[in-house]
Amino acid sequence: PMSSPGRFAASPPRPGFAHGARPSVPAARGVSVSAGTSVAGAARLPETRTPMLVVGLGDPVSDVLVQLDDAVAQRVFAKCGVDEPGGCLPVVSDDDITRLLTACAEAWVDGGYGEPDASTNHDTTNHTWEPSFCPGGSAANVCKGVVNLSAGCVSRFVGMIGSDDVGDRYQNALLKQNVETVLLRCADATVSSARCLSLVERDGRRTMRTFLGASLHLGASDFPSTQAFRGSPKMLHVEGYTLYRPELAKRAMREARARGALVSLDLASFEVVRNCRASLVAILNENLVDLVFANEDEARELLVGDTTSHEARGFHERRQKQGKKGGASESNEEGTAATRDEDKDTFTRADADDAMRWLLRFCRVATVSLGARGCVSLDRNGKKGIAPGVRVPVIDTTGAGDSFTAGYLAAYLNGATPQACASCGCAVGTQAVQAVGAELSTAKWHELALVVQDVIMLDRERNLALVEETAGAA
Repeated sequence: PMSSPGRFAASPPRPGFAHGARPSVPAARGVSVSAGTSVAGAARLPETRTPMLVVGLGDPVSDVLVQLDDAVAQRVFAKCGVDEPGGCLPVVSDDDITRLLTACAEAWVDGGYGEPDASTNHDTTNHTWEPSFCPGGSAANVCKGVVNLSAGCVSRFVGMIGSDDVGDRYQNALLKQNVETVLLRCADATVSSARCLSLVERDGRRTMRTFLGASLHLGASDFPSTQAFRGSPKMLHVEGYTLYRPELAKRAMREARARGALVSLDLASFEVVRNCRASLVAILNENLVDLVFANEDEARELLVGDTTSHEARGFHERRQKQGKKGGASESNEEGTAATRDEDKDTFTRADADDAMRWLLRFCRVATVSLGARGCVSLDRNGKKGIAPGVRVPVIDTTGAGDSFTAGYLAAYLNGATPQACASCGCAVGTQAVQAVGAELSTAKWHELALVVQDVIMLDRERNLALVEETAGAA
C-alpha cells in the first residue's frame, strides 16, 4: 500500500538470505532487484563514486552482550535488580557493570544461555558461554556502516577513552571494521573506558545498563579539530547524546561547517529530546545541522514539548480528537478498550509528517523511522521518501537505528533522492535486527553494499530518464 508509481516498491518479505546471494531490497517499480540478480550500471559504481571523508562524534562505548534464554531471563533480572526489563539506565561506576556480569554468571547465563536442557529444542551449539563484545556507541556504529557500504569512503570516529584494556580493545575493533580513530585518552588515569551491558532476550528486547566513564570527559576545548577533519570532510555525524555537552557539539559542528562539510544529527532517544530541548533548539536555530534523524518516540517528543508551532498544534489537536472519540465510544469490553488506548498512543504518518515539517524549519532533510512500519523522509524541496518495513525474525535490535542511518547516509552522500535513501536505510536496518549486537559480518556488509549500489544506480537512471523526458516534452 505504500508503493506507487515513482516510488520504490518493497520486495516480498523473506526471513534472510544465504551467503553469496543478494539480499532482499526495495526495488524500483518495474525493475527486479532480488537475490542473485543485478542491474545495468551496477558495475560502474567505482567510477561514479568519489572518495569522501565522514567523521563521527560520540561516546566510544564497548557493548557487552548477554543473550538470555527464556528459561533464565527472569532469574537474571532478579539477580541484577531489574524490576522493569527494557530501556537504558546509567550506572555509577565500571564496578557496577562487573557486578551485573557476575550476577549473570551466578544465574547460569555466561554468554546468555542456560545449561543445556533435554526438554527444550534450543540449539546452543553455536553459542559461547561468555558474554560477547563489540565496539558500540551510536556515532561509531554509523561510521562502521558508512565505510562498509560506500566504495571509496573513509570514516573517522572521534571520542575519549580511558587508559585501560577496554579502550585499547575498542580502538583495535574499530580499526578492524575499517574505521579510523581519533580517540583521546582521559587525563585522569583512574577513569575507565565506557561500557554498556546489554541483556538481550529471545524476542530482541534489550535491557541496558551503561557506564559512560571517560567518554564524558571530552569537552569543547578538547575537541581535536585538526586531527578529526584532516583531509576534506564531506560530513560530520553527531550522535544525540552529545547534546548533554552542547558546547562540544557546537564546536565540532562549527568546525565542520568552516570546512564546507555537511552535518547530520541523530536524536538518540526521547529522553535526550526532553532533557536537552533547549540545547537542541539553540543548535538548530544556529543552522548548524543539515540532516536530522529521529525515531517515532523522539519525533513524538519534539511535538509534545511544543505548544506554539503550527505543526505541534496539529499534533495536539489530533490527540484531543482521538481522546474525545474514545470517550464517546466507551465500552466495557476489555479488547475494545485496549484497542482504543492503542489507537490514541499510535504515532501516525500524519504525526511523522508534522515532526518532519517542524524539523525542516531548521534543516535540509528530516527522516523519521517507524520501526517495523519502515520510515518516511522529506527534504526542503518537498521530495519525499517512503519505505515500508519488511517482516523478518528479530534477534537483537542493538544498533538497528544506527545501521538504518548508515544506509541512508551512504545513499545520500552519493546524490540519491530521499526515496532511494529511505529504501537503503530500511534494507540495512532490516539486516541489523537479525544479528546479535551492532555487528555484521564482512560478507553481510559486502552484500548490503551491493544492495545500496543497485538502489543508487536505479535512482540515477530514473532521474536521468525523467530529465530526458522533460527535455523532450519541452
